[in-house]
Amino acid sequence: MAGNDLLIVFIPIAICVLGILVLLELHTTAIASLQDLDDSDSEQLENYVQEAEGDNDPGEGSSTAIHVKKIGKKKGEKLKRKEQMRQYREYMNHQRDLRRAQDDVFEEEFRRRKAEESIRREQESERRRKAQQKKAKQEEKEREKREKAEEKVAKRRRSRFEKYSGRIADAAKRLKVCTMETLASTSGFSEEEATEILKELCATSPEFRLSLWSESTFMFVTEEDYGKLARYLEKNGKTSIRHACRDIVSILQGN
Repeated sequence: MAGNDLLIVFIPIAICVLGILVLLELHTTAIASLQDLDDSDSEQLENYVQEAEGDNDPGEGSSTAIHVKKIGKKKGEKLKRKEQMRQYREYMNHQRDLRRAQDDVFEEEFRRRKAEESIRREQESERRRKAQQKKAKQEEKEREKREKAEEKVAKRRRSRFEKYSGRIADAAKRLKVCTMETLASTSGFSEEEATEILKELCATSPEFRLSLWSESTFMFVTEEDYGKLARYLEKNGKTSIRHACRDIVSILQGN
């Protein structure tokens, strides 16, 4: 499609250029002819005037003398100027035709450039559109891939939680106070897996809603345990933090 457009644009330009070359050749020939004609016409007019003046008196003894009407010098100058004006008008006509042809070429060149620019803009717009479509498809493909991967991970986590959350819950209840390392080794999971399942238990299971979690240490606390702690504090009153922590752990572990 772009090749046909360019061909349509260049054909008129080629025709205009050919026309200019022909006009230039005609112009050069006309100038040369004008120069030759100017010299020859001047010479002929002068000779004609001289002959007219010399032949005013026919030679003696000639019975066949040609009588030529005498042309005055002013008349000759007038004819010469008239011929020069004719030649000048022809020259100006050639110049006008040449300028008109040049204007046509310039106008055609402007149209050609404008057409090429329009084609270039259309091609660039099409290229950007295709690039945007390709980018959008790639982003959509990556998003779908990411969503599938996240869905797969979430499904695997749900399956693992449903299958092993009971084991983690039993271990946490039995230990009462433990680190993630201890809970993982007791339940047979990695620390990451044990932590993930325990977080889900704390978020969804009513039994774990009162539990405490400080960094890597977990404390399984029930309402009964809070009652024991309240009775301990009422009984002992003020006590050191070290003794209180030791006693609280003993209370939670049922010692």
